[in-house]
Amino acid sequence: MTQTTPIPTIGDQAAPAGLIFDIQHYCLQDGPGVRSTVFLKGCPLSCQWCSNPESQSGRPQLLVYAHLCVRCGACAAACPNQAITLGGDGPSLDRGLCTACGACVPACLQNARALSGRMATVEEVCDEVRQHWRIFMQSGGGVTCGGGEALAQPAFLLALLTRLHDDLGFHTCLDTTGYAPWNVLEGVLPHLDLILLDIKHMDGERHREATGVDNGPILRNARKLGQLDFPVTVRLPLIPGFNDDEQNIHALGSFLRDNRLNVVEIMPYHELGRSKYDALGRKYCPPIDKEPKTRSAESILRRFGLAATVHGE
Repeated sequence: MTQTTPIPTIGDQAAPAGLIFDIQHYCLQDGPGVRSTVFLKGCPLSCQWCSNPESQSGRPQLLVYAHLCVRCGACAAACPNQAITLGGDGPSLDRGLCTACGACVPACLQNARALSGRMATVEEVCDEVRQHWRIFMQSGGGVTCGGGEALAQPAFLLALLTRLHDDLGFHTCLDTTGYAPWNVLEGVLPHLDLILLDIKHMDGERHREATGVDNGPILRNARKLGQLDFPVTVRLPLIPGFNDDEQNIHALGSFLRDNRLNVVEIMPYHELGRSKYDALGRKYCPPIDKEPKTRSAESILRRFGLAATVHGE
């Protein structure tokens, strides 16, 4: 696309609104090229290692970064629900009274408070990401919808992908847990170019212990995607002591080979989201071990004839 090509425009047709918690630009890890990633809020899974814990709830949430607080009391004065009280250690938040209205956020001049979750229309999202259309075209990039779990907001996701893919002509990618009814996933396939599919564990009980849900729907959807020969990159978040043992890696390799899912990315464990747990008033429970067996997993998966790589390398 040249500089003289008209900027893509969107129509006036009304579309559903959705709950998002972020839109990030210049992303290099969420699909090919340089991308914008739209993060939808809400997820049926509650993964113990989730790097975006604010993505799990399907409603807005207040994050409080206590290390930035200077104890000025402006947040307490702004709160309409008396959910914030001042003490010797600074402001204290009663999350039972907090409605996440966001009134305290602009009152805090130190940026110690942030509201995660806002309603956005398809038009608003498209207006923002289309500003980067030249970068998409020049780099082979596009727009990725992730979360949370984007499939948990099916009407909004379908309308958004239809506009991005069909109307604006952008390369579209879905970063998903795969935990959704097949008809929901199947419905968005015509408006997608690529799926990034997490498979966290092959054992249903172990999967349930760590994520809160069974892996049956995920594996069934993975099989159907393989049968359709749809472009899928399977992502394995490698969690030390949870799913990095050879038995699980062998089971995954066999499953992917047998279902013609030949591309797999190993996602090394990290603690980049740790501060968010404190900000949400939640306890962070890291695995006992800190070094996942990435090279061993890569070697095993390659022996199954899979195109296995370690993410970021």
